[in-house]
Amino acid sequence: MFRIAVCDDNDAVCSAIENTIDGFFRTESIHYEIDSFQSGEELLEELNDHVKYDLIYLDIELAQLNGVAVGRYIRENLLDDYTQIAFISAKPSYALELFQIRPIHFLVKPFTPRQVIGILEKAMELQGRQIKIFSYKTGKVENRIPFKDIMYFSSETKKIIVHTRNGKDSFYGKLSELNLPDTEFIQIHKSFIVNKQYVKRFKFDSVLLSNEEELPISRAYRKIVRENLMS
Repeated sequence: MFRIAVCDDNDAVCSAIENTIDGFFRTESIHYEIDSFQSGEELLEELNDHVKYDLIYLDIELAQLNGVAVGRYIRENLLDDYTQIAFISAKPSYALELFQIRPIHFLVKPFTPRQVIGILEKAMELQGRQIKIFSYKTGKVENRIPFKDIMYFSSETKKIIVHTRNGKDSFYGKLSELNLPDTEFIQIHKSFIVNKQYVKRFKFDSVLLSNEEELPISRAYRKIVRENLMS
């Protein structure tokens, strides 16, 4: 799912961008979702409710809370470096103010459909190159953790526990339902999937992680673990 937000106090601008993106995705086999907002406050209310977007088209000249303030809040308060931001403005003179927000692009009004699509294509391309992210939900809250921060997953009474370098969290599910790349993760037991980068060493029946935590390797997984970690 590729999620997009459009935030502009001009309804015609929001509609133009939405229609252009709808037209683009009609020819692509990609699931997407677009939300429109006509104020920075509305957008931040959604973001503070833990809604995540891959790309935001964000008008700078919004009333009250302007786009620069919204972008800065996303980066500094929400600590979100994942979401791509494309600023929209009638004035091409905000370069210094926008530098620290690291926008993907600056869209000057009036803009063309091709420019809107160009930003979308660039954001989708960057998403493919970005840090790989594991996403899961706890209630209505969507959480994202970079693969590189995950040490291992464990299961316990219908719940999956994700163990990271900074702590742990849990959500309902089964380890068998996780779609993890075998280039980075390996299952060592019916109750454990570990991130290979944190395996310090392994023995016949256990692996030792870089934090000195030892996890068991069950008999059913010993051969594949040995072959995988020794290759």
